[in-house]
Amino acid sequence: MASSIQSMIPRLGSEDPAEAFKACREIEKIATASTAPGKDADRAELAAALAAELLVQTPATRDAKGKDVPPAPKHSATVRNQVCRLLAIVSGAKEVPALLKAIEDLQVREEARRTLDRNRSDEATDALIEAIQAVGAEFRVGVVNSLGKRQDDKVVTALTKVATSDEDPELRINAVEALANIPSPANAETILKATQCPNACHATRAWKAAVRLAENLRNAGRKNEALDLYRKIRSSGPEAQQAAARIGRETLR
Repeated sequence: MASSIQSMIPRLGSEDPAEAFKACREIEKIATASTAPGKDADRAELAAALAAELLVQTPATRDAKGKDVPPAPKHSATVRNQVCRLLAIVSGAKEVPALLKAIEDLQVREEARRTLDRNRSDEATDALIEAIQAVGAEFRVGVVNSLGKRQDDKVVTALTKVATSDEDPELRINAVEALANIPSPANAETILKATQCPNACHATRAWKAAVRLAENLRNAGRKNEALDLYRKIRSSGPEAQQAAARIGRETLR
C-alpha cells in the first residue's frame, strides 16, 4: 500500500482540478475502507504512509554555483494540506509526532491542528497542549478551542493556566469559554473571576460561559454544583444571564 500511496500523492497537486479531485477521492475511499472493523493493519499502514509523505523532503544539494541548497518539503503546500485532511480519517497515536512537526510549518499548521482535533488519543491531547505555546494568536485560539472539546484533567490545567495568566486577552477569554464545555466544578472559580474583567465585552462572554458551565454541570448530573453556580449568577450577573440562571434553577427543582 505504501508504494501505491506514494505514487498517488503527487496527483493531489495536479494543475488539472479534475485529476487532483480524482486522486483525493481514490485515497479517501481507501482511507474510509481501512477504518472498517478488522482493518486495523490497513489503517495503520495507510496512516504511516500519509504521515511520511507529509514530512518528506528533498535531499540537500548544491546549485550550479556550488552554493548549498538545504532540504525542502518535497510536496507543495496544497498537497501537504490535503495529506493532513486525509490523515484526519486514519491517524492514531503513532502519527501525532508527524502532525506536531507539521505545526511548525506555517503553510499547513492549521490543517495539522484540525487533524489533531479529530485524533482522540492521549498523545494528540498532549500535542495540542504543547501547541498552545506556538506563535500566532489566531492559531493559538484554534488550539484552545480544540482542547475545549476534550474531557481531561490535564486539559483543564492547561486551559486554566491560559485563562488566568496568558498575555493575550483574546486567548484568555477563549480559554474561559473552552473551560465552560468541561463540567468540572473547579472551572466555576476561573470563569467567575473572568467576569470581573475590565473589558466589558469579555466580561459578558465570561458570564455567558458561566451559564453554559452550569448547564453542563446539570447535564452531567452534578445538581448541587449547578445550583450553586446558578445562585452566584443570579446574585451578580447581568440581567440576561440572571434570567437564564433562574430558568436553569427551575428545571432542577
